[in-house]
Amino acid sequence: MPEQEDLDALEAQLDPAARYVLRMMRTHLGELKAMLAARDAELARLTDQVAQFQRMLFGKRSEKLPPIESEVRRAVQAHELTVEGTPMPREEPALAHERRRVARKKSEPKRASKRALRKGLPIVHERIEIAATQLPDGYALEDFREISDGETIERIEHVREHLVVVQYSLQTLASKDGEHIVKALAPASVIEGGHYGPGVYAHVITSKCDDSQPLYRIERAMQRDGCSIARSTLCSFFHRSAELLMPIYEGILEAAKHDLYLHADETRLPVQAKGKCLQGWIWGLMSKRAIAYAFDATRKGAVAKTLLQNTKGFLVIDGYAGYNAVTLDDDESSRTRVGCWAHARRKFFEALRTAPAAKEALELIVELYRVENRAAELDILGSQAHLALRDLESRAVLTRLEAWLDNHIGQHPPKSAMGTAIGYAIKQRAALRVFLTDPKLPLDNNYAERCLRIFALGRKNFLFAGHIEGAQNLAVLQSIVSTCRLHSINPYEYIKDLLIRTQTHPDARVDELMPWSWKPPTADARV
Repeated sequence: MPEQEDLDALEAQLDPAARYVLRMMRTHLGELKAMLAARDAELARLTDQVAQFQRMLFGKRSEKLPPIESEVRRAVQAHELTVEGTPMPREEPALAHERRRVARKKSEPKRASKRALRKGLPIVHERIEIAATQLPDGYALEDFREISDGETIERIEHVREHLVVVQYSLQTLASKDGEHIVKALAPASVIEGGHYGPGVYAHVITSKCDDSQPLYRIERAMQRDGCSIARSTLCSFFHRSAELLMPIYEGILEAAKHDLYLHADETRLPVQAKGKCLQGWIWGLMSKRAIAYAFDATRKGAVAKTLLQNTKGFLVIDGYAGYNAVTLDDDESSRTRVGCWAHARRKFFEALRTAPAAKEALELIVELYRVENRAAELDILGSQAHLALRDLESRAVLTRLEAWLDNHIGQHPPKSAMGTAIGYAIKQRAALRVFLTDPKLPLDNNYAERCLRIFALGRKNFLFAGHIEGAQNLAVLQSIVSTCRLHSINPYEYIKDLLIRTQTHPDARVDELMPWSWKPPTADARV
C-alpha cells in the first residue's frame, strides 16, 4: 500500500479538475464511513434487542441472571462438607444420607421458630367417646368403666376465619340514695358510633398491604365467611385508617430520610383516571430501621430533592440521574452517591449472549462478592477489619476491573448491549468505588429492590390505584406494614392497637408508638 506522501505527490501531478474530483470523492468516502459506523451501531443494538426478546419469549428460566449468592458459593465452596466438616462420601447411599443431615441442620433454626409459634396457638379441647361398634361382641357400654382421663393426641387444624358480633354489657349502677346513676364507658372505637371494630380495619389493611389482595377479593372472602361488607365500605376503612395513622407514617418517613445509610429506588404505580390510566411512581426510602414509601405523579428529580433535601449521609442507588439533585455537592444536599454493582452485573449478563468477553467482567464482579462472603464467614461485617479486607482484596479486584473496562472502550458500538454495560460502569465509576470507604456500605441496592417488590406484586393483583388519594394512602399504610415486618411485628396486631391509641396518645410522645418502640397492650388494656 503506498504511503501518504506518495499519494500526495501523485495528487499534485493531477490537473485542477481531477484534484477537485478526488477531494469530492474523499469527502463522500468519509460520509459513507460515518453512515456505515452508525448503521453497524444500530444493527448491534437491534441484534441485542432481538436476542433479549427471544430470551423473554422462548428462553429457559435458567437463562435469567443467576443469584449472586449461588455464584459466590460455587467458587467458595467447591465441594460439599458433612455436618462434622469432613468431605462428603462418594458412595450414593452414604452421600444421600449426609446431604439429608446437612439440609436438616440448615433448616433447624427455621423449624425451631415454627415450633415456637405453634406454642402460642389456642387449644380447643374435644372429647372423643368410644362408639358402640368398637366394643367386642356381646358387650355394651354399661359393661365398661372409665379407667383414666384417656390418651391425648394433638393435631393442628384450620378453623374458618369468621366475623363475630361482640355484645358489650355495660354495667349500670344506681346510688342507694337515688341521686346518681353510673354506666360503664363503652369500649373505644375507630369512629364514634361505628359498627365495625379495629380488628376489621386491621384485617382489610393487612390483606391489601401484606397479602396484596384487591378489595374485591377481600369482599368475596368475607361474604364466604358469613358477613357481606360492601367494597365501598372496605375502601372507606382503608382511607380512614391512613388518616388516623398519618402521625405514625410521618415518624417512619423522618426516621428513614435522616438515616446515615439510606437506600432509595422507585417503581411504577398506575392510577385510574377518567377514560385512561395515569402513570404514577412510588418512591422508596429504606434504612435498617424504617421503610418509607411516597407516591408522586412524576419521576423527576424534584421529587427526590423534596424527600431528601438537607439530609446527610450515604445514598445507595442505581444510575438514575433523578437523584443528582441530592447527590451533587451544593448547599442543600450532602448525600454521597453509592453505586450498585448488581445493576452493573445485570447489564454485563444481558450482553453475554452477543459478547462473550462480558464473562470476564462478570467473574471480576463476583470476586467482589466473594470478599464480602469471606467477611461474613469471619463475622467481621461492618467492622474495621472488614474495611481492611476490602482495602486489601476488593481494591485490587476493582483495579483489574477498571483496567479491563478501559481496554474495551471503543471496541463495541455504544448502543449495543456490551457498549451500554461498559458505558454504565465507566459513568458510575466514582459511585461504584464508594463502598471502599465505609465497611457498612453494601455492594448493591438489592435491599431496596426487595422492599419494592410488594408493589410489583400489587400491580399484578389490583392493577392500579383508584385515584391519587388512594395511591397516597397505599404508600402510607404500606410503609407501616413493611416497617412492622422489618421489626418482626405482626402488622395486624400493631394496626389494631394503634387505630385506638393514636386518638388519645399525646402528639409529643408519638415516638413511643413507632414500630421499633411499640409494646403490645397487656391483657387488661385490650378492648
